[in-house]
Amino acid sequence: MMSELLPPSLFIHLVKLTRLFVWRRKSLHDAIVEDLRTADTRHEALVRAHQNTQEQFQALTQVHLHLTERVAATNAELAQSRHDFQGLQLLLNQSQTQHQHDCEQARIRFDTLATNHNQVVQERKAAELALANELETSQKLAAELKALEQRHGDTWTRFQLISQLLAAHPPENMGLARFRQVLANDYMVFAESESSLAAEAKALLMLQSIEQELGLLVGFPDVFKRTIVGIVGGFSSGKSEFINSFILDREIRLAVGLQPVTAIPSYVLATNERLIRGYSANGGHIDLDVGFYKSISHAFINSFSFDLKSLMPFMCVGIQMDPAYFSNICFIDTPGYNPPATAGEYSQSDKQTAVQFAQQSDAIIWLIGLDANGTIPDSDLDFIQEIGVEHRSVYVVLNKADLRPEDDLECIMDEVESVLEYEDIPVAGISAYSSTQRRSVAHRGRPLMEHFVQINQNGDVMQRLEERLKEVFDMYDDAIQADIETIRNRKRAINGLQLDALEIGGSELYKKMQETVINLNPKEGTTHFENQLRESRSLLEAFSNSIRLADVTLENPTLPAETRSAQ
Repeated sequence: MMSELLPPSLFIHLVKLTRLFVWRRKSLHDAIVEDLRTADTRHEALVRAHQNTQEQFQALTQVHLHLTERVAATNAELAQSRHDFQGLQLLLNQSQTQHQHDCEQARIRFDTLATNHNQVVQERKAAELALANELETSQKLAAELKALEQRHGDTWTRFQLISQLLAAHPPENMGLARFRQVLANDYMVFAESESSLAAEAKALLMLQSIEQELGLLVGFPDVFKRTIVGIVGGFSSGKSEFINSFILDREIRLAVGLQPVTAIPSYVLATNERLIRGYSANGGHIDLDVGFYKSISHAFINSFSFDLKSLMPFMCVGIQMDPAYFSNICFIDTPGYNPPATAGEYSQSDKQTAVQFAQQSDAIIWLIGLDANGTIPDSDLDFIQEIGVEHRSVYVVLNKADLRPEDDLECIMDEVESVLEYEDIPVAGISAYSSTQRRSVAHRGRPLMEHFVQINQNGDVMQRLEERLKEVFDMYDDAIQADIETIRNRKRAINGLQLDALEIGGSELYKKMQETVINLNPKEGTTHFENQLRESRSLLEAFSNSIRLADVTLENPTLPAETRSAQ
């Protein structure tokens, strides 16, 4: 213990103390004192550590006593738990025995239930099979019933339509009656005897179009107080959807689809009240409801055993549109001039119908579908040239612009402008338009809606009809004059040849040439053609008088026939 409290140097100094002389003991004494002080300091530190240790020991003793008590309690609880466990073990053994017994009973019951279940499943399958057979039979009967009801409904609808159209009486108008009489009698006699005009079929088509327009004027005068705008284009160019984009009444929509749907041309105009009429071939008309109007398509027409267009050649639809653009405009929704072969038997006359109605137009909106074209199709150019654009404004709409990137649209418009310039077709403007989005994406020249504002003017139907009538007979006059001039030129050439022969070869050569010259010299002269020219001008006057008489009758329906004839 001392060795732990006293430093080892103290012992060394004590040993040295026994060996050294007295005069050197002072330094040893000091060293020993210092070592003792150090030892005392260490002793005090050890005392404090000892006290701390005793305190810790007492604390540990208390913890030990507490743990001893807890161990005793735990042993007691463990003994009780062991006793309880033994009781539970006994109960578990009893439960397992009972469980085994119950499982055996349950297995027996399950086997019985499984057997019963299989029998029930077999019976259910047999019942489901029987029910399925009954359901299939019921569905077949329901389908047959529905088909019969549909056929009955369609038959009844067709019967009502035909009977109403046949019963529709046209409004009496002496001018229209006179026009039809001249067309059916005097003109047909003239056309049979006249052989100069090569495009006589076109002339007849134009006269029939004028007759039809005059009949519509008599039955629905409001149409032809407006500017007639023909919407033309090939199959699937989106003509009906284009008109739909301007209709405010969303319940009324011109039929659209992948197959041809515009079967019967429609005059579409802005009115305050909804109005749908079907016009019969004799000039009468019937009112149609919205549901029936929506059902009229190529498929509906093909369900008849005849061409319905021969009985109801056109319809009129009055609908709400923005008056700022359309108050004085009447659209003509024409069928595509090039229907596919799958469109049906009565669709192949669509080109003739499209030409006939487009020729009534004061202005043309020419639609080209961008889903199938990147420029103007050649068939479109042929069609535009056939209907003529000399006296009509033309506006080109590149429809379905939403299907093309905007960068492509500029290139397409460049290409279209080049083709129009090459074909010498003047246009008021070109617009890349999306009918589904109801907006113009890009344009060249006049914007589309500004163009509508420009042409939204009252129409002069009588002047237009007389101009178109004059156009027909100008064709005849030009052809007849050309024949007259040909005969005259031939006679002058023959006379000159005879004089040359007489001058050069004398009477002998003149006699030899005379036999050949007689065969070349026209025998009939120009008298026949001059008579035809007078007859053509007489017919023009007769048709013009009929149109004027129709106008007088409309303005003064109560005047006596003699007075109207005098006017």
